[in-house]
Amino acid sequence: MNENPNAAITTDDLHAYVDGHLLPERAEQVEAYLAAHPEAAAEVADYRRINAALHESFDGVFDEPVPSAHADLIRRRRPLLGFPMAAAIAGLIVGVGAGWFAHGLGSADRAILDQLAESSSAAYVVYSPEKRHPVEVTAADDVHLSAWLSNRMGMSLPIPKLNNLGFELVGGRLMVSETSPAALLMYENDDGRRVVLYVRNDLRSTDSTDMQFARKGEAGVVTWADGASGFGLAGGFSEQELLPAAHLIRAQLSL
Repeated sequence: MNENPNAAITTDDLHAYVDGHLLPERAEQVEAYLAAHPEAAAEVADYRRINAALHESFDGVFDEPVPSAHADLIRRRRPLLGFPMAAAIAGLIVGVGAGWFAHGLGSADRAILDQLAESSSAAYVVYSPEKRHPVEVTAADDVHLSAWLSNRMGMSLPIPKLNNLGFELVGGRLMVSETSPAALLMYENDDGRRVVLYVRNDLRSTDSTDMQFARKGEAGVVTWADGASGFGLAGGFSEQELLPAAHLIRAQLSL
């Protein structure tokens, strides 16, 4: 948090403003800045919507006991996905609680998520190493990408943002599930490490599932389903590293 009222407005200021952590004088300066910068105001509105979705989905989880293994991870404060430390710890807190949901999955749900994990990890293995042609539509044309994939899949598929976690959109491509179109979105961090989000919209399940983590060869995968839509976030990361990004994606897609 920047408490110098004469300093330039930063992204940290915007997050602190949304969370109510700024001193009154600094908050007034941020409000004046937002009034003069519509794009920044739109970002703040996005942050508030994401926060609201996260609270609605996960507040009840914090009443559950945290498994001792996860508590040890918090104490060690390991950095996640190369995020800034504050964002990493915040993400881990959300991820630890919400990731514990998976203990309630039934056998039918697990079968669906296992299938999603196979498809997601295969997509990661095939496309993440590509240098020249990793995607069909690049991030520069993300509006078209969203419209194209949404139309082909018969669903609304906005492009989730992971910028605050250190990942930029590379782009996406049309994929295939068993018999229907599916989608792949790819993200990359400053170190060149990538994650992919695989999406299909032809599941027979009508219920939302908890999240499940699986290790498929070189890829870790977090999967979940919401109605007919199934999602898999895959990358060369651990469960504790992937969960915060998965929860952020799910929150954005639920808005």
